[in-house]
Amino acid sequence: MCFPQEGINHECKLCNQMFDSPAKLLCHLIEHSFEGMGGTFKCPVCFTAFVQANKLQQHIFAVHGQEDKIYDCSQCPQKFFFQTELQHSPGTCQT
Repeated sequence: MCFPQEGINHECKLCNQMFDSPAKLLCHLIEHSFEGMGGTFKCPVCFTAFVQANKLQQHIFAVHGQEDKIYDCSQCPQKFFFQTELQHSPGTCQT
């Protein structure tokens, strides 16, 4: 499994910020994905634009499924919507 579980602190490997849930960490990683892009968060699947990362996160979970994930982990079968999720996962996989 590439993504840490609930109930423990979750650290962003890109900036060392801590979060109390995987969902909050994922939202933060989405923000990293769009740094320097003018504050618009576009869905990597259908290109719908959002002004908040959490709205994009909600959209992805509601509309797109596992088969729409475009980034593959090289250490396990996990797939991701954002490259920052993939960059966050090396060394955390348990194969």
